[in-house]
Amino acid sequence: MLDFLGTLDLGCKPRVGPKITVSGDLDCYRALFQACVCTLMSNSPFLWAPRIVRTRKPIVLLCITILILLVLVPFNLHSNVSTIFKDTAAELRDSQKWHIPPFPGLSMYRSAPTSARIPPQLHHDPSLTSRCGNATPVYDPNGRRRPLVQYAIMIDAGSTGSRIHVYKFNYCKASPELEFEHFDHIEPGLSSYKADAQGAAHSLRPLLDKALDIVPQPLQACTPLQLKATAGLRLLGPEQSGAIIQAVRRMIESSYPFPIADLVDNNDKATKNGIEIMDGRDEGVFAWITVNYLMNLIGSGGNKKTAAVMDLGGGSTQIVFQPQLQASSPMHPGEHVYELKNFENSSFTLYQKSYLGYGLKQARESINSLAAFLHLSTNPQVAQHAGDASAWDKFSPQTMFVPSPCYAAGAQKTAKVSLGKSKTSDVTMVGTSGGFRACQRLVEVTMNKDAECHIAPCSFAGVYQPSLSHAFKNSDIVALSYFYDRIAPLGLGPTFTIRELEQLAERACSLPSQWSLFKSPSFSPETVTELQQRPDYCLDLTYMHTLLRLGYELDDSRKITLAKKLGDFELGWALGAQLAVLQQGVLCKASM
Repeated sequence: MLDFLGTLDLGCKPRVGPKITVSGDLDCYRALFQACVCTLMSNSPFLWAPRIVRTRKPIVLLCITILILLVLVPFNLHSNVSTIFKDTAAELRDSQKWHIPPFPGLSMYRSAPTSARIPPQLHHDPSLTSRCGNATPVYDPNGRRRPLVQYAIMIDAGSTGSRIHVYKFNYCKASPELEFEHFDHIEPGLSSYKADAQGAAHSLRPLLDKALDIVPQPLQACTPLQLKATAGLRLLGPEQSGAIIQAVRRMIESSYPFPIADLVDNNDKATKNGIEIMDGRDEGVFAWITVNYLMNLIGSGGNKKTAAVMDLGGGSTQIVFQPQLQASSPMHPGEHVYELKNFENSSFTLYQKSYLGYGLKQARESINSLAAFLHLSTNPQVAQHAGDASAWDKFSPQTMFVPSPCYAAGAQKTAKVSLGKSKTSDVTMVGTSGGFRACQRLVEVTMNKDAECHIAPCSFAGVYQPSLSHAFKNSDIVALSYFYDRIAPLGLGPTFTIRELEQLAERACSLPSQWSLFKSPSFSPETVTELQQRPDYCLDLTYMHTLLRLGYELDDSRKITLAKKLGDFELGWALGAQLAVLQQGVLCKASM
């Protein structure tokens, strides 16, 4: 026993009395052991004994009692207590380990918000749940009994790749509780196949085959599946995108046991929305549901001030929040109003807006195109030297070099630029020493902040939006997707101010020789390496800052929280869309 104690790294703080919480018989053993060992180890090995006997007699007596019990109690209980000792030691080690966070940005901090939902321990049988045994029956809105364990599948067909989410829920209570999520992805996205609809459909087979391995076979026929395509297919055009959607549907219906979740619309009419190009407004709202559900702000037990969600994808960006407005000054009516009714017995009036063409990849193309246009406008001899000033599509990275302040000085990167809808070309962008302010001026032009505002207040591009500074002050804002992917690896976060983002952009846009001069935690050697590997960091950070500061008019002190996962669960629209599916009821497929 003494040898065992000597090997433990318990993380006890010297001269601090332990806090004991007892919630059951085995927890009692665990708590007493923790208190005992922490007490014994709080002083030098040569001094602890007389001091403890003199000042902490109750603790000493409890420790002696535990040692006596270990000898006298039956062997099976002895084994249980021994296991508790080991578990307690591991827990204490882990709790201390994460006081020093990992390199910022590589992953979310281990500790989740105190309000976050905590899933149960997974049952060894994937068709069962450890949360409950025989729960009170739960029925859907149509009177059908829900299964105790419910699996569901969501495929996110994005512009850069396809991602699958396999969820496991339980219905121990009236509301679904998320227990498990499997996440996987493939590249490229469906939109990259263009005219090859069959190739696009079959590209999903590795993801679907993995789902077959995860979902227990008896539950597969009642595991609803949805595929939602986002901005990539929206930009492809109706003919090609429609053919891809139909090919995917035929492949899933003929080859897999999962029922496609074709549900009813707001008018209670059956639709074929199980495989579809998702409306941008739904994308943002579903992300909002995901974040607020996992933070326990909505759903069972959730009746708190909700968080706003900003999602930055490749082709579009979304903002969704619940404005805090006076009854005398409600939101102006329009498509931006989203009524989320009867979700987990609550209703929400949300503001939502999806900006197609303002995703990060589309923004890069717009900003690079502007730089190219200005270059050719001020240097017509460049176009003539390349061959034909009107033959924009004949330019190549070898013949066209476009200077841009949105790249680090001396850096080069091949990028697509466009002049009109039909003329595109790949050119080489070359970084200058213009820095952040010069890049910012280019970005501001693409934001179209000066567009006419028909209904005030407006964000950018003439779009009505309740002011975040007045209608949503002192409330959390959570930024997802590319916000996280580009900002977090540079060490900023998980919470930052708009001013801090500006400072980071200024540093990224400075001369590479100056990067190592920034002696701050956010500019570690790892940060410099990350900047060297991505020449367009200056552009990306400047765009994000301009979007938040100029576009959404957030002041410099406003805090933003970066997030990719909450606990073990991916953040994004997929979970929210899946919860909306489950709200409508049980869905099963007839035998194939």
